[in-house]
Amino acid sequence: MSKKTTRSSKPKPDPDAGMQSTATALKKVLYISEKLLPDDDQRLRLDSFYHPGKGKDALFVTHPNGQIMELLEYAEPRRSWLINSEICSNGRVYMTMPLDATLLAIHHLRKHCAQRAMSLDNIAVNEANTSRFLTQFVSSDGLRCVADVKVSGDLTFYKYNQERTLAWLAIKTRQVAEMLKKKQIHCGHSAQSQNFVRSEKLAGDTVVNEMDFTRMACDIVGRYLDADLHDQLIGYLHITSEIQAIVEEKTAAQKRKSKVGQEASNSKKIKLNSHDSDVASKLKITGLLDCEDGKECKISPPTLEPLKERGMTAKEKALAKGAKGTKSIASFFKAK
Repeated sequence: MSKKTTRSSKPKPDPDAGMQSTATALKKVLYISEKLLPDDDQRLRLDSFYHPGKGKDALFVTHPNGQIMELLEYAEPRRSWLINSEICSNGRVYMTMPLDATLLAIHHLRKHCAQRAMSLDNIAVNEANTSRFLTQFVSSDGLRCVADVKVSGDLTFYKYNQERTLAWLAIKTRQVAEMLKKKQIHCGHSAQSQNFVRSEKLAGDTVVNEMDFTRMACDIVGRYLDADLHDQLIGYLHITSEIQAIVEEKTAAQKRKSKVGQEASNSKKIKLNSHDSDVASKLKITGLLDCEDGKECKISPPTLEPLKERGMTAKEKALAKGAKGTKSIASFFKAK
């Protein structure tokens, strides 16, 4: 085969191949709430705002009417999507989650309004995203729950109030805990074993620990707070650490086991007492137990009759007469 034919046999490059690979790489899988679906004349916007829990900027999906949702990303290694007849190498999953913008606004109030009252327009003037976030997506009613409000003419000033903030966060935490109970989500260190319950009886005997729900709810709310404020919320709700909870649960389990053992021993004593009364009634019937009503029972010794000597039958006498002068079989096995 000549070089000319070899070169001509090679397939020609497809000019659209690069465009197809680029288009495939840009495809992403996104689960979005129906509340954020835009109208004909409105479009969603992807904004970047500061996230106190992460300590950096994060992506949020915003609607022109003031709604805001956090954009969560779940990425696992070596995952891809099959979309129609194409394979998308980006196997990540994106979804929106509703969010109370007041949780994110607490960080800015603590940073700028801890010592003096300020208006939202004057907070972070140099940061365009922060100013837009506070003025467009944070409601005044939510800010009144975490700050002191002062009104002067058309201007409203806010000053951070720590007591109000902790009380409001405690209410949020209890609401999340109630939702976890309603959804029957297992919480605490024993969540994995409770997911594999074998029978309905074991599921009914499971002790619901209120502190486990409160601890998980506090962790969910604390994802949007600064680390020091999250620690203050834990102390405000008197939430014990998970290690201490495990120790307390083991102690309670040992107490329950000891209590069950005591009840079992008491039941055995009751059965023995009833058994003794049954034996006493039988002895009384046979005449071995002498007792009267209202008096202590005494066991009377049984009367023994002398045994009578039984005589030998004629057959036994004949065998004994024939065995006279004979040796026993054991004599053949004696040492000589």
